[in-house]
Amino acid sequence: MIVFNLNCTDCTFSFEGWFENTKDYNKQVKQGFVCCPSCNSIHIKKGLMAPNVARRSNTKLSKSNKSIASKIKNLKKIIEKEFDYVGDKFTEEAKKIKYGEVKERAIYGEASVEQTKELIDEDIDVLPLPFSSKKTN
Repeated sequence: MIVFNLNCTDCTFSFEGWFENTKDYNKQVKQGFVCCPSCNSIHIKKGLMAPNVARRSNTKLSKSNKSIASKIKNLKKIIEKEFDYVGDKFTEEAKKIKYGEVKERAIYGEASVEQTKELIDEDIDVLPLPFSSKKTN
């Protein structure tokens, strides 16, 4: 994973984005999947970033890396406890919630790129998780 500092060119809001690599970032921006959390604009540019200097493979994780990993782990626990896992029916359930067919609730699951675009086109808010959403028992 790589974290980019991102800036909205419309409202100048700055935020972070997590991506597999630069190629993944470029692909998502080109497809309009990266949007400003403040104004929902898709006009996003990478901001200035400090270089990530490689460590020797035998060095321990720094406290900040452990802290980030710990926060992601805690976020995953909260989501798995408080949200309903709907698996590959995520798109269907999100639409039912949006249009009042079922009771509103927090859900998580899987959606393809095409399904995610469809949800965005219908003004349904979606957010990629910084971990695999597949539920494990």
